[in-house]
Amino acid sequence: MHTNLIARLARKHGGRGGRDGATRREVLAASLAAGAALLFSRGRVSFADDKPKGKRVVVVGAGFGGLAAAHELLALGYDVTVVEARPRVGGRVLTFRDLVPGKHVEGGAELIGSNHAAWIAYAEKFALEFTDMGEDELAAPILLGGKRLSEEEEGELWEAIEGPIFDSLDADSEQVDADQPWTTPDAAALDARSIRAWIDALEASAHVKAAVDALIASDNAQDTRKSSYLGMLAAVKGGGVDDYWADTEVWRCKGGNDQLASKLAVSLGEGRLRLGVAVSAIKLFEKGVVVTLADGKVLEADDVVLATPPTTWRSIAFEPALPAVLAPQMGNAVKYLAHVKKRFWLDDQLSQYCLTDGPVSQTWDGTDAQPGEEGALLVGFSGGPAADITRAWKKEERDERYLSELEVVYPKMRANFVRSRYMDWPSDPLTGAAYSFPAPGQVTTVGPALRAGVGGRLHFAGEHCCYAFVGYMEGGLQSGIAAAARLAQRDGLASPNLPRHVRKPVVAEEPK
Repeated sequence: MHTNLIARLARKHGGRGGRDGATRREVLAASLAAGAALLFSRGRVSFADDKPKGKRVVVVGAGFGGLAAAHELLALGYDVTVVEARPRVGGRVLTFRDLVPGKHVEGGAELIGSNHAAWIAYAEKFALEFTDMGEDELAAPILLGGKRLSEEEEGELWEAIEGPIFDSLDADSEQVDADQPWTTPDAAALDARSIRAWIDALEASAHVKAAVDALIASDNAQDTRKSSYLGMLAAVKGGGVDDYWADTEVWRCKGGNDQLASKLAVSLGEGRLRLGVAVSAIKLFEKGVVVTLADGKVLEADDVVLATPPTTWRSIAFEPALPAVLAPQMGNAVKYLAHVKKRFWLDDQLSQYCLTDGPVSQTWDGTDAQPGEEGALLVGFSGGPAADITRAWKKEERDERYLSELEVVYPKMRANFVRSRYMDWPSDPLTGAAYSFPAPGQVTTVGPALRAGVGGRLHFAGEHCCYAFVGYMEGGLQSGIAAAARLAQRDGLASPNLPRHVRKPVVAEEPK
């Protein structure tokens, strides 16, 4: 769910969705300690002077998952080469500094939690700072069926979320192993159930169910009928259950999220990162791999870590072919980045956060906490079915369509509009989707297959591999660290006292 809206409702109506400063600091301290324990690189910030000495690993993809894997593999002594089809690093993390003068805007992955241990550990290592998401108690418009909820209806919504919705999700998530959720008791039944089935079973009014459905479909970038309930439970458990609601979306990286990608890339040293060249084929052998690049060059290695979105795998010729089960569901989400003259919504005592079940699912201030009164950025975010609607709008009519939708929520939108940029990640040929969320039945089938890899030589990383933080930058980082740790354990380079999520994978039984 959109935890900023949850936290805002908690501040307004009272309850467990909010956090005071002391509690947030406690969560941060615990996350920093946990993150430091995850990293093999510990305090090392560069491997530029290291001489290749260990087994050779090719990492395909220089997003957060691939970069984290490469950084940690180098710390463990592996000889690493990273190949990236884009002319830049970061993947779906892309910071713009040319849209709103004097400010930066996240065109892709944006929000960081104080419960995101790997992000926090890397930020500490590379001296990166965070800025707080805005907290206000202004009226946050909630529009369902074209009608704005009254104060009474908003209170009813919060009462339901604070009560049966929190209660059922939290209680069911307690038994889940977030790192290997397929080992959860009754995993098959929980996985077969859709989130929509869970919503339909709630004892709540129609508008409460509509709001919950809109929140979850938007955030997970997927229709709730096509989303695994076990996948949702793993995310709640991975975020710390109660901490998930209060601490999952609280920060951005000061100066831009792309700084972490740049720091990780520089840490690799000269000659270990090849940009602007795609991988055309991956061939596995008993004692190694051959990776063929689109320019005809061939890289021979002991292992390969594939850290690109599953939607791009069809452009690679695998030998042997990937098992059919390796088809993680990916979702659709888009961002309409609207440069506006100022934070005009404050003039009407309106919050930057809104929720609708229309084409524009949610809004927030993309330049929140950045100095300067002139110029701001209102993000119109759509996920799941809502994104499918906006993606069908013709380019020449897009601004008019968005302004019409947003003006229903913020009456002064059109008068303050300057220009826009549309981030359609599903249409990007090097991405083909926004981010992942498992379909019913996939946690217990795809999850173990991703963890096990193929043929002992092909390994996977990316947010789609980390159900505990699926869809977040943290998921990418933790998946890369885990991939490196499993290789190290296999090769006798790591202590057997590893966290559970990097030990030998538990493979689900074949369905009878």
